[in-house]
Amino acid sequence: MVLVFAVLSSLILEIACASSHVLDETDTFDYVIIGGGTSGLVVANRLSEDASVTVLVVEHGYIDNNPYTQIPQAVAQFPDTAELWNVTSAPEPYLGGSTFPVRMASVVGGGSVVNGMLADRGSKADYDAWEALGNEGWGWDGLFPYFRKSTNFTPPSPGLAEDFDIQWDPEAYGQGPLQIGFPSMFYPDLRNMTSTWNARGVPMPARPASGDAIGFLWAPSTLDTRSGTRCHARVAYYDPVADRANLHLITGEEVVEIIFDSPGLTAIGVEMISRDDGTVRKAYASKEVVLAAGAISTPKLLQLSGIGPANALKEAGVKVKKELAAVGANFQDHPVVSTLWNSSNLAFPNPESIYTNATYNESAWEEYVTRHTGPYTNPGGNHVVFLPLSELTSSYTAILNKIRNQTVAEYLPSIYEDNPELLKGFEAQRKILIDHFSRKDAAPAEIFVRIAATSAGSIQKPLSRGTVTLDPADPRSQPVVHFNTLMNPVDRDVLLSMVRYIREFNQDPLLAGYVPVETVPGESAQTDEEIMEALLAINGIRPTLAHPSCTCAMMPEEIGGCVSSDLLVYGTDRLSVVDASIMPLIPATHLQTTVYAVAEKASDIIKARHIYA
Repeated sequence: MVLVFAVLSSLILEIACASSHVLDETDTFDYVIIGGGTSGLVVANRLSEDASVTVLVVEHGYIDNNPYTQIPQAVAQFPDTAELWNVTSAPEPYLGGSTFPVRMASVVGGGSVVNGMLADRGSKADYDAWEALGNEGWGWDGLFPYFRKSTNFTPPSPGLAEDFDIQWDPEAYGQGPLQIGFPSMFYPDLRNMTSTWNARGVPMPARPASGDAIGFLWAPSTLDTRSGTRCHARVAYYDPVADRANLHLITGEEVVEIIFDSPGLTAIGVEMISRDDGTVRKAYASKEVVLAAGAISTPKLLQLSGIGPANALKEAGVKVKKELAAVGANFQDHPVVSTLWNSSNLAFPNPESIYTNATYNESAWEEYVTRHTGPYTNPGGNHVVFLPLSELTSSYTAILNKIRNQTVAEYLPSIYEDNPELLKGFEAQRKILIDHFSRKDAAPAEIFVRIAATSAGSIQKPLSRGTVTLDPADPRSQPVVHFNTLMNPVDRDVLLSMVRYIREFNQDPLLAGYVPVETVPGESAQTDEEIMEALLAINGIRPTLAHPSCTCAMMPEEIGGCVSSDLLVYGTDRLSVVDASIMPLIPATHLQTTVYAVAEKASDIIKARHIYA
């Protein structure tokens, strides 16, 4: 059933409706931020706290109050609309040669406007790995204060917490702008899921937001429980301060080049093109140009500006100003495998009831409009399961040995062959991943099991590495995105282990009453090859969970880094990166709250850099 939004007008009136600033003749600011998404708006808010500095945010998208971006239940129905870039990957050779959408937000607020709303965090080990790669202060202890600073948590109702045994640590949250909480209801079948996880001995940590995110977790959503609506970066960080005289936002502008002084590499501004009328204009920064364009657009823009792998720049006809092979390398995401099931005897109500039962849908909608509670506050899942390798499969020792027996360069993109610093960086990452695969407090796999329809798994610690490079035929068009999913056969082993784990879980006696029947890959698919063939036939393996990251890695330059631990691009001055591209290793979590924390920390770093300048 299609959602009926005609009655939304009264609800929308309660939601702040920001508008873009109209600039005057002045085109010089202290800071120019490229990208008004999750990280860009956080940094803009924090830098503009100082009334003596001016901040300009340049955003490709527009301000959007589409109901799909506000109502949590609409997450599953979000259309491919103007809020997204139109980017398609290159053919994926290990996924049958298929191409896939590259999900990138084009809207003020960025990915936080269009994502699945989960507000979990990784484990301590995930972030300590960043520090181990040469980034002092970027481990769990260094990031935790910024996780707290960004968030404001509303506990679930006592009845819901007791009924579903929801646990949380109130000290893990602060009084930040980002509202997070739980929907007002869960569907009753979820109790059986919880019981099954418990019966299997999967731990349920009491403090999942405090660095212990292994096992069955209750994860809140980016939900403002007062209004029952999504809380995203624009609502949290921009709307409340939109009237600051020193904060400017312009929308519908694509930045096509970072301007450097000549002949040096000090960033002094940006060149942009209007999406509305094609007008070319420039804006200048007296203190710093801040890149917050995301893990696809940030490396593209650096390369367009002459910073990146020399051969790729030359092929695209771009003058090389700083050879930096790390720009666009090290690309990581969370690949997903989906299995399909038919089930019976679901309790009422269940997630399908809102579509199949008109009476239930009508009452649910009335409850949402009048009280901001009920099924429409539920984005579709607040239970997540992160498993160590030893819990996922009895073959974990064989998988570990396979990693150890690989040569460093064996399953990497060709750019690694010609750049020894990239190989050194991957070797350092590989040592950490071997350690994580051996531990109980790090999770290579996430499992999403649903009573009906789809059960899925996501690779959390891939060894495969992708690339993002300019299209040599048209450099300003969309970049060439190679996920290279399953390039390393260890990732394939983890994926197949997740499929078998899901099968075993769904066949648990506690779930027998639902009579689950596997339709994809199907019970007849038993060997690795049969399972892969069945999945690839329906594009059942996707290269992305919309978590693109790591393309401008924060590591020492001599081991393949793009930015230093103070976020400055190597070889340049007054040019920093503050988005998901700086992550050296993708953490085992849904990325948005990590991006908020990174941006909060980045804001303090940038402020400190200019206090005595």
